[in-house]
Amino acid sequence: MFRHYDPDRDERDKAVILAHEEAKARGEARSLVRTVEGELFSYKKEEIGFVTTGTGAKIASGTGMLVGGALFWAATLALAVYTFLAQGPTPGERAGMYVVTVFLAAGGWYFMHLGLAEHRARKLRKARGLPKPSLQAPLHLP
Repeated sequence: MFRHYDPDRDERDKAVILAHEEAKARGEARSLVRTVEGELFSYKKEEIGFVTTGTGAKIASGTGMLVGGALFWAATLALAVYTFLAQGPTPGERAGMYVVTVFLAAGGWYFMHLGLAEHRARKLRKARGLPKPSLQAPLHLP
């Protein structure tokens, strides 16, 4: 919560910022992010995964996103089957069910997309020996 002054950390941060600026000058797309240990690190886009900032409850793992996506797809399938088999709805109600089905499918695709991005990023960080980013901590630069 409180940031205590650490001159050594500020020196390490300045070195990372300098390397980050050099990489950006070469045309690399990078982001400065603190790791879970609190050190500053320059990540490529594919090494970060998805961002978990903001307030409220959040899914923080790729597996959680994939489970959320599977639930969306299950709801999409259930509503699609009901829409095609139901005998009572009027044409307007049936059109509304189609719209909701499309929104559920879009939500399922989005959750799956985020889950797979986090899975790939975690695999890439492990292969390259990179630390895990802490995307919830505020970024205080020297």
